Amino acid sequence: MNTKICALTLGLAGLAFGGGASANVVTLTPVDGNIYQQTVQSPCIFSNPSCTNGGFASTALPTGGSVNGYDAFSPIYSGQTLLNIIGAGNALLIGLDINQASGQPAQTLTAFYMLLNNSIVDTFSTTATNNVPAGNNGNGYADYLLGNFSSFSATDTVQFHFVFNNANDGTENLFVIGAPGSTVPEPATLALLGLGLLGAYFVRRRS
Repeated sequence: MNTKICALTLGLAGLAFGGGASANVVTLTPVDGNIYQQTVQSPCIFSNPSCTNGGFASTALPTGGSVNGYDAFSPIYSGQTLLNIIGAGNALLIGLDINQASGQPAQTLTAFYMLLNNSIVDTFSTTATNNVPAGNNGNGYADYLLGNFSSFSATDTVQFHFVFNNANDGTENLFVIGAPGSTVPEPATLALLGLGLLGAYFVRRRS
């Protein structure tokens, strides 16, 4: 009976947010290995203070395992802002970095929605619990990818809604997966590039 009530509640929530329109189903896929790291590839949309965004707006979540769940909305982004990150022609993917305390059960991603121009178009929702066990060790690596989002244009507005339960450790991070080459080079990389160009300049002057 409780399962049916929960399912009905989530269904009514979807109707309330989306105006009754049918929504696309968001996929949740485990990531095998340390492939996507927030600090290397892309900005957070939901984060703790350790998530360095370079000016990209995000929603801060409580830190230090002081709460057992989140129900939060992201900032509202322009479609152009997100397209600049994922690259033209690429699908939107969002990495979910799980922080699970040692010896504790898996945590629960209850729901995730994408709102396009203030209406829900994409949903992930479940009555299952403990469905997102941590898989990849290391700082800021995605354990899961959220995908199958609807396409959007540069002039659209995009927002995300994140519902998470059974939290038992530090804050989870969710971040946009940037296209290859769309990230800002590390300072050391820029310094090496600058030295290389300077050396080439002097070699050319001597010749």
